[in-house]
Amino acid sequence: MPAVRAQIKNALQVRLVSDLVKAKTYYQDILGFTVDDWGHVERDGVGFILQQAEKPEDVRPNAMPSKRDYPSDWPGPPTSWDTYAYSDFGGVQSLYDEFAAKGAIIAYEPLIEDMGSRQWKEFAVKDVDGYVIVFGGGS
Repeated sequence: MPAVRAQIKNALQVRLVSDLVKAKTYYQDILGFTVDDWGHVERDGVGFILQQAEKPEDVRPNAMPSKRDYPSDWPGPPTSWDTYAYSDFGGVQSLYDEFAAKGAIIAYEPLIEDMGSRQWKEFAVKDVDGYVIVFGGGS
């Protein structure tokens, strides 16, 4: 009998945070995530497990990546990224409008890049500990 291949149902990145209550409130009230008592925060396929850091120096969002030659003439990310969430072109603007109206920490406003016959739009928010979530999508 052939072995059944196990499937991964979901994956949540663990984020150490400086103040668990404050972080959970931000993800719920500002970014619209569903939050539970365990620190799971999820919205439309994007999710994290927030855990209280033992020491402030344990909270470590990603640093800026090194420069490299990307395909086409893309200069690389304008800031560090911790998570990249994909949407569609119109969805990106809707998310930006929603987050900005609720007072989200904007890492950078929507950028539009030409990609030949298509366009790509993205923007980024920060959480209260400086983790950057980018939302991008093409036309």
